[in-house]
Amino acid sequence: MSKNINRVHIIGIGGCASSAIAEYLSSNGVAVSGSEMKKREDLDYLKEKGIEIFFGHSADNIKNTDLPDAVLFSPAVMALNPDNPELTAARENGIPLYSWEEFIGEYLSAKGISGITVSGSEGKGTTAGILTMILKDTKFDPLSILGAKIKKIGGADTNVYMGKGGSYILEGDEYNRNFHHYHPDINVMINFEYEHPETYKDFTAYKESFKTFFDGMKGVKTLILRATKNIIDFVEEYEIYKTHKIIFFGDDQFDTGRIKYTKEFYVTQNPEIKPHGVSFDLIKLTADKKTLIGNFSIPTLPGYIVNNAAGAVIAALELGLSADVIKTNIANFTGMVRRFDVFKTAKSGVFITDYGHSPESLSHICREIRQIYKDKKLHFVFQPHLFSRTFNFYKGFIEALSGADKVSMIDIYPARERAADWDGKVSSSDMAHDLGENGINSAYCGAAAQICENLKPRIDESEVTCFIGAGDMDRYYGKLFSDFGAVPFF
Repeated sequence: MSKNINRVHIIGIGGCASSAIAEYLSSNGVAVSGSEMKKREDLDYLKEKGIEIFFGHSADNIKNTDLPDAVLFSPAVMALNPDNPELTAARENGIPLYSWEEFIGEYLSAKGISGITVSGSEGKGTTAGILTMILKDTKFDPLSILGAKIKKIGGADTNVYMGKGGSYILEGDEYNRNFHHYHPDINVMINFEYEHPETYKDFTAYKESFKTFFDGMKGVKTLILRATKNIIDFVEEYEIYKTHKIIFFGDDQFDTGRIKYTKEFYVTQNPEIKPHGVSFDLIKLTADKKTLIGNFSIPTLPGYIVNNAAGAVIAALELGLSADVIKTNIANFTGMVRRFDVFKTAKSGVFITDYGHSPESLSHICREIRQIYKDKKLHFVFQPHLFSRTFNFYKGFIEALSGADKVSMIDIYPARERAADWDGKVSSSDMAHDLGENGINSAYCGAAAQICENLKPRIDESEVTCFIGAGDMDRYYGKLFSDFGAVPFF
């Protein structure tokens, strides 16, 4: 890729990462334009930054402007229509085409910027968000491009933070092997379960893709890994310890005796979960002693955020940041939008929004809510993300959702898939029926756009209502929140 990129066009500019890249490039003097299928007022902030946005896909979106040096696309665009007219126009005019992951990976590498990624099946956005807040305004002040918005960073909720240091933070997204385009110096991994069956036929293929990603790292190739069984087994199966610096961390049940190939261990102890946040001690273990690194407090929930925070803290320590600075900065982290985002209603009810979209994440959220709100029943409002994921992990979803007292199902969000291809194979109404067969108070509540009218009668403010899923229902439940007087808890 040429270092002289002066004009870029982004197809699907409204995506979380695509919009972040648009903002970053624009702030660095690159002329940016982009397109979205339908008009969206939530993209006005990009227009205010001088970014031209076209609604509806057309070859004219490229031809009506000076031809760009590169055309970027989100994965959903290519999956839904590889003959998208803007893709075709780029090909006909000899304009280089890149997925946004490919572009940003090459763009940052060409600039010689060192980086940190967070990979794994869950916990990427939150861990990357915490690390961004820790490094903010330090000599490592990063460029962070994330798939979720960090709350109140630089005075606003945003998924892009443009620091002035020489580092970057990215989520290592394994879908479509996108993370193979990234070459970080440090990688953090919190969870490791088989995911994205639309890309990987089985867990073996999934693991092999991570091995390829790790092999493509640069420098010392430092891996900061939570000591789960799957992660430890993976490191040993592929002998990753022979080529990488491995740092493991876990809670005080972590059996370090099993691991012979590294002496770098951290342990979290004395976790405290209170309504206004979480605190924990971080201990470094060496051959002959235990060293208290510090007590760290985060003004947000849930309890498992200790794992995300520990991974971020260790990454900052590896960079050379002091524990005192980390302790001060991490206290400024107030959460990620739609990552266990807690609201209180006018009548002291509790609403939670979360991006969880796998059976494991639903189970984790269920356990956390039960622990924090012991005296309340749990109502899950679930919008599955992707037909393929719902189909392949159907039994797991039913089992996880059965942990709630009440479930309201919203239509599956297709994302990059075609709903018509899945007719008769899997649906949210099927899930509501099967949950009912399990004795769960369940109902099918239709499309996300109907959420206010269909869901309102089912909400009981004496319960915790958790709106969970990686789809688009957040675009529609605003009126529902307003009707109940819901405001952020933190």
